[in-house]
Amino acid sequence: MPLRAKRNPKSQNRWNATFGDSPNIQIRYLSPLLLLWCFPLSALAEGLLWEDAWVRSMPPGTEVAAAYGRVTNQSDQTVVITSISSSVGEAAQIHDVIADGDQRRMVQLDAVSLAAGESTEFKPGGQHIMLLGVAAPPPEGSRVELCLLT
Repeated sequence: MPLRAKRNPKSQNRWNATFGDSPNIQIRYLSPLLLLWCFPLSALAEGLLWEDAWVRSMPPGTEVAAAYGRVTNQSDQTVVITSISSSVGEAAQIHDVIADGDQRRMVQLDAVSLAAGESTEFKPGGQHIMLLGVAAPPPEGSRVELCLLT
């Protein structure tokens, strides 16, 4: 169920949207964590639509997790996401998985640009949000806050 970003009256610099349960997909380590996405206060943020947000559980012995979902720029201007912060872990980065000969490797992206009307999907095996330095996995069903800066 998609939700549009709504202004947080307690904050002068972010927009908040809450999303429902993760998709019902049979993937090992899948967790139905809820995500809370926030946006900087700007006219452009009003045009972002987020759908199907979820976080994959952390494999045992690791300190990383990945966040997924789809964002659509419904404004009439290009929006560039330049960085991300998170309520869990030490850092959050935008990554992509690219082909390198016969192998695939993960690379960090400096930014993601969304033209007016364009969508991008953060998904397994492609662009995703990597949460780094997560000391303990968030409890199943909890919320993770991600702040995307444009």
